[in-house]
Amino acid sequence: MEKILNEDEKIRRAEEIYFRRNSQNPLVIDKKSQKAKNSVKDKIILHFILMINIAIIVFCVQNKDYIFSEEFLNKINEYNINISTGIVDFVGKMVNPSKEGSSTDDLIDNSSPENALGETADETSNENPEIVNPEASSSISEMDMDVENLKNAYSLINPIEGTITSRFGLRESKNKNVEGFHTGIDIATEKGTYIKSSFEGIVTLVSNKGDYGKHLKIRCNNVTMLYAHCQSILVKEGQIVGKGQEIATVGSTGNSTGPHLHFEIRVDDRFVDPLRLLKI
Repeated sequence: MEKILNEDEKIRRAEEIYFRRNSQNPLVIDKKSQKAKNSVKDKIILHFILMINIAIIVFCVQNKDYIFSEEFLNKINEYNINISTGIVDFVGKMVNPSKEGSSTDDLIDNSSPENALGETADETSNENPEIVNPEASSSISEMDMDVENLKNAYSLINPIEGTITSRFGLRESKNKNVEGFHTGIDIATEKGTYIKSSFEGIVTLVSNKGDYGKHLKIRCNNVTMLYAHCQSILVKEGQIVGKGQEIATVGSTGNSTGPHLHFEIRVDDRFVDPLRLLKI
């Protein structure tokens, strides 16, 4: 004989049936299972990313001397495309990439990339790097293009006022130390005269080694300016300087015949005649 349930018992029975069915609902079970799988997957991905980060940190610690070297910075700078140089310059680099030099400087360095900036050459060779004629490797049209791009991208100022005693290009002299191709210009003035930065950039090199004597390099994008034979240097490597800021004083250190500033402009590994951009 079936028991007759009152209203309260019917409600409890209905609740029991409802909860029993939900606990066995395959959809509910599937959602829980999927959530657990996703949690495991997320943990695996997180651990993988963590391992990569640890590996990168270990690599950086083990190779810190190289990573923070001018050579490494120069290599990075090789792939730094300066928008101001235009599409033509970019295509030219892709078709005929610059050869990596033995420099170690200056970007971003003269070393590799800064061969684009000729670093090691500054430290170990004389004021006339082993370039019998830079235009043998870079055509006149490249020089013209570099000059035009520099004029469009920067408003340069004279680093000092003085007398031009040696111009850019081939030169002859009774002094064997100044023969060959002159990669910059020499501006003679009184010793101790303040030298100003011709443009805004970062100091990528401060050195007293080699025939340049006390010298420094300042770079902005793929353009580097070198100031050599200084008496004293007023800035440090890594420092950002503004256009017109006093960075050094005129001297006669290194392979020098008298107080003057040896001033160079480089676009990647190409030398540019400063007198095509400055009025001295």
